[in-house]
Formats: sequence, structure tokens, C-alpha cells
Amino acid sequence: MILSLLVTAFTTWLHERRDLQKQLYDIQESYSDIIRAALWVDDKENLEIISMGISRLPGIKSARIYHKGSTALDAHHKESHDALSRIVPIVHTYNGKTYELGELHLEESPEYVREKIVNKVLNIAISQSAIIIVVCILLFFLIYRLVIRRLLTITAYSSSLSPDSLGTPLVIGPPNRRPDELDDLAAAINGMQTDLYQSFAGQKALEDRLRQHQEDLENIVEQRTLSLRTTNNQLQLEIHERKKIEEEREKLIVELQNALDDVRQLSGLLPICASCKKIRDDKGYWNLLESYISQHSEAVFTHSICPACIKKLYPDIDISVD
Repeated sequence: MILSLLVTAFTTWLHERRDLQKQLYDIQESYSDIIRAALWVDDKENLEIISMGISRLPGIKSARIYHKGSTALDAHHKESHDALSRIVPIVHTYNGKTYELGELHLEESPEYVREKIVNKVLNIAISQSAIIIVVCILLFFLIYRLVIRRLLTITAYSSSLSPDSLGTPLVIGPPNRRPDELDDLAAAINGMQTDLYQSFAGQKALEDRLRQHQEDLENIVEQRTLSLRTTNNQLQLEIHERKKIEEEREKLIVELQNALDDVRQLSGLLPICASCKKIRDDKGYWNLLESYISQHSEAVFTHSICPACIKKLYPDIDISVD
């Protein structure tokens, strides 16, 4: 923009200088005859009016009229080193002879040129600034519509991604528009979203299967625990029964052992009297057969008489024995 303003200032300066040159030439063409007539008759009042009129023209700093080497009229003259000047000779031709009546010295106003340049540059700067602002607003609107808003949509979609929202695709613009890089990015995000959705779906199915297996395993463990508890109770009962049977068996063994000891006491050679049938014990005492057997066994004696003894002891008694 600064370079454009510099170019504009230089172009304006050239244009104004050219316009001033043209204006000086037009003044020469327009006022030469009038000044010539006034100088011919030495009409100072008219020359003053002409000089004042020329000096009031835009861009003219001063107008001086010389009459035969002396200044006839100097209107609003100020010395200036950078002013553009023009000397217009005033001549009169009569009967083929040329007479020099005087000169018209014109000087431009540098302030006028600078003012024109400043105004032109300011106008151009304001117009260019307005154009730039409008273009920037339009560019911002287009960029916001075509890029920023879509980027914000992509950012918001990416920030709100969750397992529950993976089934919703990303849409960043109307479908009838020509695809660009952002559409490719949205397509890539949708592809990633599809992969994530499938991955989460597979993971959820796997978690459901694992949960079901865990529940089945817990049911199996519970059933096995119940079965083991029942089996344990049965084993406890069997162990109790076996202990009881073992105690009874031990008791029976003791009884049998005692009986065996008793049987062993009655085994072997027993000294018995051949006449009275008494038995001698280990201490040398003679005991009745009934007493000895009763002491060393569980036998209980009851007395009776056999038929032979009856006949021997009671011959007179007739006892029939079937």
C-alpha cells in the first residue's frame, strides 16, 4: 500500500506539473493580445486588472509584466527558488516590423502542487483503505464460510467424540459443492470414526461375551460349591457313621479279645479228678467243675439227672424216656 501511495504521489506530481505547463501555455495564448494592447497604449489600470486576474488563477503564484526592461506591474510577487516559471515575450508587428513591448513572467505555486498531491494521496489512501477493508471483510467472510466454520465444525465434532456418538458421521458442507482438502479431512475422520465404531462394537460384544462367561462361571462355581458342600456334608455324615462303626468295631474287638482270652483260659490240659471230677487251678486248689468253668467262661450251669444216673440212683422209679 505504501508503495502504491508513493507511485500515486509521483504520478500526481507529474500530472500536476504537466497541467500547470498547459495552464501557463493557455494563459499565454489567452492574455498575450490583451497585454499587448495595454502595453501599446500604456494602460496601467488595465494591466493591473490583467495581472490580478492571472495571479488569482489556480496554481499561479505571481504574474509580473515588464515594459521595455522595467516592471510595469508585479502582482503578489514572492521570491521562490523551486517555483516553475515561464517568460512570455509581448511583441507587436506593424508594417512587417516587430516591436518588443515587454514580457509576462508567470510563476506557479509549489504549495498548490503539494496540496493537490496531498489531497490526491489522501483520497487514494482513503479509497484504497476502504477497498482493502471491504476486501478483507469479504475475504474474512469467505475464509470463515469456506474454512474457519468448517474447521470449527471439525474441531467440535472431534472434541465431542464418544462411544455413544460414533454412529453419527461428520458433515461440514452441502453435498453439491466441489470437494476440497477439508472434505478429504472430513472423509478421513469419518473413516476413522467408522473404524472406531466397529472397534467399539467388537469390544462391546467381547465384553458382553466375557460378562456372560463370567456369569456362567459364577453359576457353575456356585453349583459346584453347593455340590461340594452337599458332598462334604455327606462325607461328614459318613465319617461320623464310620467313626461310630469304628468305635463299635473297636468295642466288639475288645469284647472278642476278652472272650478269646477267656477261651484261651479254658484251653490246654486241665487237671481233673478221676473220681469227683474236681479241677485243679494254677494255684493248686481243687475246684468244682461248675465253679471253675463259671469263673473262666460265661457258661451257667443248671443241675439235672441223666437217665443212667436215675436208674442207678433210683432204681425203683420207672421213668420212661422217649
